[in-house]
Amino acid sequence: MKKKISLIILSLIVLLLTIKSTLAFYNTSSNHINTFKIEDYIITIDGTGGTFKNENIKLVGSSTTLPTPYKKGYTFLGYSSTSNGNVEYNNTIKNINDINNKRIYAIWHTNTYSIVYNLNGGTISNAPQNYNVTQEFTLPTPSKRGYTFTGWSGTDINGLSKNVVISKGSIGDRSYTANWHLDTYSISYDLDGGSISNQPNSYNVNDTITLPQPTKKGYTFTGWSGTDINGISKDITISNNVGNKKYKANWSKNSYVVSYYVNGNLWTQRTVAYGDNIENLNAQSLLDIYHTFHGWNNWVDTMPDYNISLTANITESYCMLMTGHGPYGNATALLKVFQDAGWSGRVEIAPSAPNYYWVVTDYTLTRAQAEVQKDYIARHTNYKNYNFPYLYWVAVSCTNGYSEAWTRSSGQLNFN
Repeated sequence: MKKKISLIILSLIVLLLTIKSTLAFYNTSSNHINTFKIEDYIITIDGTGGTFKNENIKLVGSSTTLPTPYKKGYTFLGYSSTSNGNVEYNNTIKNINDINNKRIYAIWHTNTYSIVYNLNGGTISNAPQNYNVTQEFTLPTPSKRGYTFTGWSGTDINGLSKNVVISKGSIGDRSYTANWHLDTYSISYDLDGGSISNQPNSYNVNDTITLPQPTKKGYTFTGWSGTDINGISKDITISNNVGNKKYKANWSKNSYVVSYYVNGNLWTQRTVAYGDNIENLNAQSLLDIYHTFHGWNNWVDTMPDYNISLTANITESYCMLMTGHGPYGNATALLKVFQDAGWSGRVEIAPSAPNYYWVVTDYTLTRAQAEVQKDYIARHTNYKNYNFPYLYWVAVSCTNGYSEAWTRSSGQLNFN
């Protein structure tokens, strides 16, 4: 015959059981202790922080099965007669007398849970790889060169969070993924008066770019100075790099050649730096008194960004030829000598000898041409007597103020 005895003796920590020696069963709860007075067995179970479910426990003969407590973050190992001792009893008790009138304690193993990180190319320091229910900590912040950390995603996170706290009492394996924003950095230039095209103004860590070379009129680019450059360098490549950058263009002034030409011939040269003043040479010393230097054609005050050639602006003084004066008939005979030679001229009254005449030309003769005419008429006029056309003196007057007269005696061919 079965005799049922019901007793409920579970609190959060201690479960007190009173069991009839003959076949009996009882129900546990979290907040009641029932004691039975008929041939009782009294057992006190301390859950050591664990809790018990409501369940029926049977006593068959002298054996019974003890309840299994639950404790978050722990694994139940069994029972011990001391709170921190080794396991002495498991759930199955073959002889109820082994625990009758005793207090037994649940023994626990603290569970360890793993934490897995997907850093997406980043790095992290002092990141816990596991934890248990007693710990509380905040995930460290990872870093990734050229990126800004935007937060963790993963276990128990809705969206992204930079501040992930694993609170005391948390359990379970965890997995977290680091999320990143690709940073953009600026590139600024000081061109020092130069110009540049197709220059990058920003970059990121994944870019590989080479700075173009600027240009500046009259200068040669010698290189960049600035961020991460020791000295000056023409070839700047930004690759797998981070940070805002500033660069300054450096220049050397170019020099060019000035060539001075006089009467079609190269006289001298000067090397002049771009933008510097050009030497205004005076070429008059190269000329005779019949030629006047008036400066340089194509003149510029300062050196351009190319070689230049300057040609002398020279004007020649023109002369008028005058014959000696005499009777009108002699003057007309002299004029015919001019005309026979293909020259122009005219008969005029001699200013210094009224009633006498001479032959004059316009101011159209160069000094060399005047010399040729003087020699010609010396050979084609009478120098022995006064038969027409006779001629004993000749003169020139030039636009530069120069004048000269030549004479010859009777019987003398050439003029002195």
